[in-house]
Amino acid sequence: MNLTTIELIGAFIGLVYIFLEYRASGWLWIAGIVMSLFYIYIFVESNCYAWAFTYLYYLGANVYGIVAWGKKHDDNSNIGISALPQKYFLRLLAIIILLTVVLTPVLLLFTDTIIPISESFSTALSVIGMWLLAKKYLQHWYVWMGVNAIYTIANLWIGLYYTSLLFFVFFIVSVMGLVRWRKLAG
Repeated sequence: MNLTTIELIGAFIGLVYIFLEYRASGWLWIAGIVMSLFYIYIFVESNCYAWAFTYLYYLGANVYGIVAWGKKHDDNSNIGISALPQKYFLRLLAIIILLTVVLTPVLLLFTDTIIPISESFSTALSVIGMWLLAKKYLQHWYVWMGVNAIYTIANLWIGLYYTSLLFFVFFIVSVMGLVRWRKLAG
């Protein structure tokens, strides 16, 4: 199979994943595991090593998500969706900045990536986004809007057109997901 075919399959699985995330379905984690395996390969082959690492992280985060979402909640009215507590905001921002600052020179010095800053910043955002999603914090959608915008433009630039289209769809669904999850949260 050539990379374009693998990318097309990965993008299709990604569409299934985002549909399940939008619906707040626990099945999103299974689709996320499969999509992660495809995109680790795709991004390694495309010299986007931080993104490959991001999807390696997603493998573990998807397993964590299965466990976290499987826990029972006392109040089923909002299926566990809540707002991010203010105490986390500055900590998460600091983690994003630190990861970006550390990862960018690593990519520049030790890889042949052509988009080190885009990869570093979007990887940092993605790490936080998956944690927020696993915790069912409504604000994960804002993080994904940023990640999806970066991935859309960067993947278009490097020639991963199906992936760019996938992340454009992800961006649109992120906006719609925010609205839907607000309603679900009550």
